[in-house]
Amino acid sequence: MEALEVITTDDYKLGTVIAERDDCVVIETGHLFKNKHAVPRSFLREHEGVLRATVAKDVITGSPKIDLENWDCRSVNLHYGLDGPFEVDPDPEGLENAETAGARAGVQPAPAERLATLGGANDPAGVTANLSDENRS
Repeated sequence: MEALEVITTDDYKLGTVIAERDDCVVIETGHLFKNKHAVPRSFLREHEGVLRATVAKDVITGSPKIDLENWDCRSVNLHYGLDGPFEVDPDPEGLENAETAGARAGVQPAPAERLATLGGANDPAGVTANLSDENRS
């Protein structure tokens, strides 16, 4: 992949690949003031002799600048959302939805209700996708 040109989703010619390490590709950007940014290989696709990034220029240039001698792919993966804590807020920005309103009112959610109609199956893990009799414990 070295020496391939990288083009972003917004058709910006970002720079060229100068190295690969730890499932990341290092791209040298800029004309006068050169910077080096790493991009996870999963965000790049080779097409017609160039690497097409699946993200825009601002995402890549906003990533941590790296030093080829001393850098860690973990910080790069963290920037791209591939590593780190994963949290889900059931009420983003405090917005009420039918599921959270029902839970507050004590209404049993539909998957639990369906389990109850199948003979009162206990689903402590909350897994309701496979309801066949042979997979019940």
